Amino acid sequence: MLEALSLEKDFRIRGYCVTARADYAWFLEATRGSESNLQIQRQIIKSSKAYATLRADLRRGCVLPPLVLAAQNVQMPEELNDFSKELENERELLRKLSLTLGNLSPENVQIIDGLQRTNAIRQTVQELEGAEKEAFLRRRIRFEIWLNLSFNAIAYRMLLLNAGQKPMSMKHQVEILSLSLKDDLADVEGIEIITAADNKRRLRPGQFHLSRLAQAFQAWLQTTPNIEVANAVMQELLSENAIETLGMSLGNENDSFKKLMQWIVKADYKINPVPPYENLQFFGNDTVLQGLAAAAGFAEKKPEIASTLWHSLDRLLESDAADPLGVEQFNQITSGMNPSKRNVGVATRELVFNAFQQYFLGRGEIDLQECWLYAGSVSRA
Repeated sequence: MLEALSLEKDFRIRGYCVTARADYAWFLEATRGSESNLQIQRQIIKSSKAYATLRADLRRGCVLPPLVLAAQNVQMPEELNDFSKELENERELLRKLSLTLGNLSPENVQIIDGLQRTNAIRQTVQELEGAEKEAFLRRRIRFEIWLNLSFNAIAYRMLLLNAGQKPMSMKHQVEILSLSLKDDLADVEGIEIITAADNKRRLRPGQFHLSRLAQAFQAWLQTTPNIEVANAVMQELLSENAIETLGMSLGNENDSFKKLMQWIVKADYKINPVPPYENLQFFGNDTVLQGLAAAAGFAEKKPEIASTLWHSLDRLLESDAADPLGVEQFNQITSGMNPSKRNVGVATRELVFNAFQQYFLGRGEIDLQECWLYAGSVSRA
């Protein structure tokens, strides 16, 4: 069972954190399936000598450092609905939270820090039988639970936790958070988010694969269209940049990435008004999403153009032109790219980034067709 021990307010991300403990049986059930968020890109460590030693120590009764969880859809005590109020009668609040959090469903729980330790516990249970297994499952583990945080706040907290130790790349961290991203974008009007389990193709405007949205989010965070960076120093700089970007967005009711997705969905319908949806491939292209997201993220950090970013994008939605986004021009330029001379994916992402960057610099007063031509000439240079 779960026991809530203390309750704290985080005034930076305007969220509540509960310090708790529970037996291994409860913890393993509450985090069931969490490992699958990571296995596609970063396999759970099974053969490491250090983790073999950890499993052996777990059998001997070692105490793990506290883990960090995030929980969504938590029914909060009424006293916590007003964040500005001082916490009173903490003992009663903890009693209520113990009951509520004790019934958490796995789909509402994510591991922010401690995925490998969780898997070590799970593997150890599989190695035990009978009374020894039952005794092990009664042992307790300590952890923090962050309650009903926004996606940006969870991402900020996770990137900050990992900033010093770098146990995994930012790309992997964003992929872990992708299910929270799905929830965060679910109420965008007209959107349908497709996961790998759905096994579906994009057949109409408004449909987006979650994996591509996660890549676009990372490009927006890092303000660069090409997110596959091997250089360790550059990775650290980009990680610091991402933390700064998320930090700037905290407490802002207008979540910038969500606002960008709202615009993309509207633009997707605008250029694909009726079947057979001739321009469906444009926003279905991960290179377009990453290039545009990076350009928007970059523009937001430049005071001279940030104030006109959304006005510039809205002008495209309001345009009466037959091809307001210049999709035909884009297709002509990309069809002429020579894969034997350059990576087409990298070149296309940079093309989109440069075209929209030029458009934003022009405060939306330059025809996007001209921006594609400019970006194409830069790409060939």
